[in-house]
Amino acid sequence: MATFSRAIYRIAQFVRWNEKEQLILQPKFQRRSAWEPAARSYLIDTIVRELPLPKVYLRRVVSPKTDLMAYEVVDGQQRLRAILDFYAGDLALNRRHNPELGGAKFSTLPDAVRRRFLDYEISTEVMEKAEDQEVWAMFERLNTYTLTLNKQERLNAKWFGDFKQTAYKLAAEESALEAWKRLKVFSDQQIARMKEVELTSDVLVAIVRGISDITDIARAYKEFDVQFSQGKEASQRFPDSLSWIVNELSDTVRDTRFRRKAWFYSLLVATADALSGIPHGKGPRPLRDKSEISARMSELDTALRTTELTELPVGLAKLRGALSRATSHIPERRVRHDFFFAMLTLADSQWKKMWKRRRTKH
Repeated sequence: MATFSRAIYRIAQFVRWNEKEQLILQPKFQRRSAWEPAARSYLIDTIVRELPLPKVYLRRVVSPKTDLMAYEVVDGQQRLRAILDFYAGDLALNRRHNPELGGAKFSTLPDAVRRRFLDYEISTEVMEKAEDQEVWAMFERLNTYTLTLNKQERLNAKWFGDFKQTAYKLAAEESALEAWKRLKVFSDQQIARMKEVELTSDVLVAIVRGISDITDIARAYKEFDVQFSQGKEASQRFPDSLSWIVNELSDTVRDTRFRRKAWFYSLLVATADALSGIPHGKGPRPLRDKSEISARMSELDTALRTTELTELPVGLAKLRGALSRATSHIPERRVRHDFFFAMLTLADSQWKKMWKRRRTKH
């Protein structure tokens, strides 16, 4: 019967095993396609930055080549291949992942960085006396509890370039994490499933392209993978807009349905438009006083809670429809943008007229 033990091995140990043919890397159990160069570089950068990696599973066996004790890699082949290729000089760091060390191979890294790389510790689970069928059974059991990747998690696994780096950096900044907490836009579980990164990516697309469909996120990851020329500007406008909402409207967002994803997306994009303008938008335009905007938000939230369409102010009928169906598509997003932008910028008399405005017939 198989036994299991946890161990921590430095990269230097894996290098020694590989040089002595005591590391068997063939993908026998979990078959995965070879990683793209960008994914391999991203993993090396993770190690250079001393960030954690997932656990590696090994099975202790007798090597068929040497008849000596060896370690067969059950899960983690691609990670270890990237590490060993980098050590051997067959892989270089990508400048997109590490501007300071971009283009460097292991031999050209500073001495201190090389030492840290070799001393980097990898958590492992070592199996002994394990037959093939026991290994398969173990992974079948593990995979039973594996969550299916959502759209954002699939993008995270596929792309490693400029747009991804920008979105992830902005979503994970201390100010952003504090904002999600204060505004109650995301739960801890949603953050664990990268929902805040999805929203950040979605808003970035709006900042650089205007109101877009949520499916445009994937296009942006692909199109701006090599170069995101507007990244520097967008990296300033996103936190500026989020910070303004936190500083001026956090209590109101938290206490109303503006904390819901569809509402908050449109509020954040409308704020970015008012502060700096977005392509095909309505701004920039001065924002009203926070007390006035807060009162409007609360009033709007209350009005839209009515269940009877006949009781709803005529100007809000179209907005309610845009908040109750297909909330991630362009037509509904444009309706919300127009109304939320007006809420943020119009004088009181103009704002009140919007509530009475009848839907235009086409």
